[in-house]
Amino acid sequence: MGTLISELIEKAQAEKRLIALRTNASEPSGFVLGYIIVHNDETITLRTINTNGLVQGIRTIRTADVFQVDYDDRYIRNVELKENNLDKIYGRLKTPSLYDEGYISIPELLQKSQQLQHLVYFISYHGPGYYVVVKHVAEDEMLVECFNEYGENDGISVFRIDDVKSIIWSDEDTRAIELRFRERQQAS
Repeated sequence: MGTLISELIEKAQAEKRLIALRTNASEPSGFVLGYIIVHNDETITLRTINTNGLVQGIRTIRTADVFQVDYDDRYIRNVELKENNLDKIYGRLKTPSLYDEGYISIPELLQKSQQLQHLVYFISYHGPGYYVVVKHVAEDEMLVECFNEYGENDGISVFRIDDVKSIIWSDEDTRAIELRFRERQQAS
């Protein structure tokens, strides 16, 4: 293991930050994510965290098997956000009062989302799903601000309302993205 990798492992341990260690060169997209508990020339022991920010367990790997280290990237920051906000992301979800009204249509749901400026995920009949904050609902179209899975602004788009197949009002991903979105709004 190289000096720079060792230094980054030491930094992650000292700062108590998540780190991803890649150990299988035949599957470079795989990694072990966690907090360094202890490391030496022979082994590295981590308290592992899954992609949802939940503790998985303790894992020890051979130091010599580490060929790449990832530290403080978007993916890791997203897992840290989930881990640091478990109650907001995984806590009990109360059904929004708008659903108590009984019959609700897709356009009404989009209008309510616009009023509350709540981030939603919608699935289109003509492509992928989109994380959006609805800015304007017209008779047959909607203007939305799009976000990627890391809560970063991904531009403004217009979609036909008839192309909306389904809407997710609140799930783990939308709550995490909305936390990032709200953090950025407050920082500006």
